[in-house]
Amino acid sequence: MKARRHLLLVVILTSAVGLSIYRMVKHQKVEYPYGVSHCCIDAMELALNLYAQDHGGAYPAGESSPEASLSLLCKSNYTDAGTIRGMTVPESSVRGILERGGLLGPQNCGWQYVEGLTPADDPRMALLYCKEPLGHNGQRTKDGGRQVLFAGNGGIQWISGDQWPSFLSEQRELLRSRNENRKESQPSVH
Repeated sequence: MKARRHLLLVVILTSAVGLSIYRMVKHQKVEYPYGVSHCCIDAMELALNLYAQDHGGAYPAGESSPEASLSLLCKSNYTDAGTIRGMTVPESSVRGILERGGLLGPQNCGWQYVEGLTPADDPRMALLYCKEPLGHNGQRTKDGGRQVLFAGNGGIQWISGDQWPSFLSEQRELLRSRNENRKESQPSVH
């Protein structure tokens, strides 16, 4: 009888531990859908500003996609594969692309980068943010918000999920206005 109780207790404890581990793993997957990551937007800010400082006041541009242009930060040693990947892409795949001399594309870079801006642009213009609403270590944000790096001395700001649609709308308008102003200020050729 005592052996049965002991066996029953072992089965119950083993089940409880197994259930706890399962819940922990499931919670981790829900909370951190791409795994825990520390692809710091602060490091990206430093890399982008150093690049602009060393390249005539321009952030990376001119490649086949914004993500490919962002790859120039690695080619010039301003950052590494672990940071340039963003929080949604495995570092090993990004490292492989870069080691082969390739450039990143939309499918293998987790950062949304607005190509063609300079530090002299309107500091309300977004330069970089995570493509997914993830927090500093790759966890889902509670409200769908995210950190955004702004051009020039605009710094990094948190945009909440409820403000995100209006933020994106404002960004499209700022970019449209910037592009129109650039066209108007260019001399016409006759």
